Amino acid sequence: MASTTGGFLLGFGLCVLLVCLGAGFLLEQYYGQVMSWKGTIERVYEITHSSAYRRAMDALSALSPYASRIADALRNPLISWMGLSWLASYLEGIPQAYSYMKQVYDASETAYRAIGVVEVAPQYLIYGMGFGPLLMIIGAVLIARSRRR
Repeated sequence: MASTTGGFLLGFGLCVLLVCLGAGFLLEQYYGQVMSWKGTIERVYEITHSSAYRRAMDALSALSPYASRIADALRNPLISWMGLSWLASYLEGIPQAYSYMKQVYDASETAYRAIGVVEVAPQYLIYGMGFGPLLMIIGAVLIARSRRR
């Protein structure tokens, strides 16, 4: 039993070490580039999660189902004397504007959370690089003990 547990710990420790080394190598390549965008990402997140942005997004969402009907009504010859038919093309863009605002909102949230992960990743990779060899040592000790008996 100790031999099986030792083999598992040795293999799992090696896997943890290799994954952490690989992730550390990738992170080293791109960490500076990613962190150079941190200020911009935080600013976009603040803007897209502000109450004004959300109110505008909610307003566009509420108007979207009615925008094409209102545009058609403005093009009606019976009210063309008002001179408002030029607004119709703007109203037809409301659903697409809402869609774009929602995409920016979602992307800014994803990027903001990713920056947080990238900031703490080096610390956890260092823990993994220490924990992997520790598991390997414990596994090797268990295997050596089981062989002596």
